[in-house]
Amino acid sequence: MEQCFERAEAAESRETPEARAAKPEIKYPQKVSIRPATDADLPLLAGWLASQTYFEIVCLPQMIVYVAEFEGKIVGFGAARLIFQIEPIFLEPTFKRHAPHFARARATLGLIRALEGWIADRRQNTTGIYSYFCFIKGRVMQKLAEAYGMWRIYRGGRFYGRDV
Repeated sequence: MEQCFERAEAAESRETPEARAAKPEIKYPQKVSIRPATDADLPLLAGWLASQTYFEIVCLPQMIVYVAEFEGKIVGFGAARLIFQIEPIFLEPTFKRHAPHFARARATLGLIRALEGWIADRRQNTTGIYSYFCFIKGRVMQKLAEAYGMWRIYRGGRFYGRDV
């Protein structure tokens, strides 16, 4: 974390006095207000979310969403949700090294299906949370996850999720 601050300070110190003077000073005479998002706000927020490439594309109506307003305009938002994380899926190292491929695949998929079955079962799982995600390393397992109906949560990432 310290490196981040050092880099920022170094970049600022390279800036010439002329460049600093040419920057317009931004003054904020009014306060920024924070409030819960309304249904009417969600299309704007979803559009912002769809236009960026960093954050996960999520279903905002199913989340807790707050907006920041400045001078009567929405200038930002934050969203939160509860979700299960399936991790670890662990196979004993000797089994993983020596078992036939089909046995390793069946054990992995069986464990995921068992956990997903519990998450999806409205009688057992009374949390109201019916989504999960997991981290998947290998490309073969990522393709298997996609074939199983999971979707890549982050562009360029290895996190996959599924609603059940």
